[in-house]
Parts: sequence; C-alpha cells; structure tokens
Amino acid sequence: MFCPSCGQQQASEEVRFCSRCGLRLDALAEFIESGGQFAARDASEDFPALTPRQRGTRRGILILVAGLIFSIVAFTLTVLKPEFTVLLIPASFVFILGVLRILYGMLLEDDAARKKAEKRAARDARRGTRRAGNRDKLAGALASDRELPPQRSVPAQAFTKAAPATGEMSPPPSVTENTTRLLED
Repeated sequence: MFCPSCGQQQASEEVRFCSRCGLRLDALAEFIESGGQFAARDASEDFPALTPRQRGTRRGILILVAGLIFSIVAFTLTVLKPEFTVLLIPASFVFILGVLRILYGMLLEDDAARKKAEKRAARDARRGTRRAGNRDKLAGALASDRELPPQRSVPAQAFTKAAPATGEMSPPPSVTENTTRLLED
C-alpha cells in the first residue's frame, strides 16, 4: 500500500500510520473497504461531554427547583393547617443548598475540559486551512489527534556539541628538561 499523502510505500498492510508523514492509514483502509464512503458518525460525537463545572451547576439548579417546589408545597400546607409550619425549615434549607451548589459549581469547579476542547477545535481549524485539493481533503478527513509528528528537517546530530580535537595536543614536558634548566642558571 502507498500513502495517499506522501506516496511512501508501506512495509505491511497492518501499519496504522505512514512512516514518513504520519497519516492514519487504518482509517484509510476502512474508507477503501466501504467503497469510498465515510462511516456514519454518531450524533453524540458532535457534543462534547459536560465539564465538572457544567454538571455541578446543573445539579444546583435541580436542587434549587426542588427546594422551590418543596417551599411552595410547605407554604400551602402551612396556610391550610398551621401545624405544617415545621416543613418550612427543611424547605428553606433545600432551597439555600441549591443556591450554594450553583455558586460552588460556577466558582470553584474546574472548567479545563472546555478549554482543551476549544484549543483542539482551533488546532483542527488551522490544519484544515493549510490543506487544499482532494488529496489533502481526504488526508484531513482521515487525520486525527493521534497523528505522528512531522518528519524532522534538521538531524539531531546538528544540535550536539562538536568534540574538541584531542589528537593535536603536545606531550607534556619531561621532568629532566626542567631540572637541567634550573641547574644551568
């Protein structure tokens, strides 16, 4: 099999990535096997998972609504019979707990998953603008975040220090020459 992006011949059919450019070849094999049709994507893939901040805020809203309904029921029962006044205390407690849960979710929970998704979308958009033509369009559709890095144009040996030339060092002077000079003086 040859890579459609760079033309590199692959060593075997089971290779997942091109050894030269890093294109995902397993997705390309699926594309060819399906007769040139992309596999149907699930609609749930388009929506990212909720972040902890979003989940916490939603839980707080649910608790708040439950507390509000409980408060309305407790207030109605209190109007009908004064003995139900005791129910206003837990109803107000549930309502306040919902407000506190919303504040905790909005202020203190992590929203890193959303930031990562935004960076990933921006990176994918940049990759899409660089490519043009049918061949590159196919490569862009089959590429994913699991691509190999691009081939290096500068070899690693260029970044290492050159070893000093040690073959040209002069031999150390002998002890007898130094002693002879001292005696001549």
